[in-house]
Amino acid sequence: MALSVCCIFAITIGTFPTVTVDVKSIVEPGSKWEMYFIPVSCFLIFNVMDWAGRSLTAVCMWPGKDSWLLPALVVLRVVFVPLFMLCNVQPRTYTPVVFQHDAWYILFMVLFAFSNGYLASLCMCFGPKKVAVHEAETAGAVMAFFLSLGLALGAAMSFAIRTLV
Repeated sequence: MALSVCCIFAITIGTFPTVTVDVKSIVEPGSKWEMYFIPVSCFLIFNVMDWAGRSLTAVCMWPGKDSWLLPALVVLRVVFVPLFMLCNVQPRTYTPVVFQHDAWYILFMVLFAFSNGYLASLCMCFGPKKVAVHEAETAGAVMAFFLSLGLALGAAMSFAIRTLV
């Protein structure tokens, strides 16, 4: 669970906001939408969907703590790195724009943010439950350390990821 938390936050901080903030809207250039595109589609959608994912764990905790599916879903989040890189990120040097329309970016952001909140909450909840009761406090501290490690790794990776665009 600790490695899963580390992976979740490394992927999130590696792409958000360093890559996602540079996506440009193609819908009606010069309009109000262009001015509000990043504040709404990047920051507002991310925070609302992240909160929705975290909130869902109060009602549904699927997959279970011993399921192989949870770490698999965490690793699958790596797909968001190239997806965001292939959106209309400007300026760019190396990769082509594959997902030019704003709707692709918004869809990716909704899935990215929701999976971040949901999977991070599941892992943080399940971590202390996978050890003996007297070790739960220590497990919680280890989970917090790996969360911080994921943030640090993501911040370090963000420079390379942005450069590759």
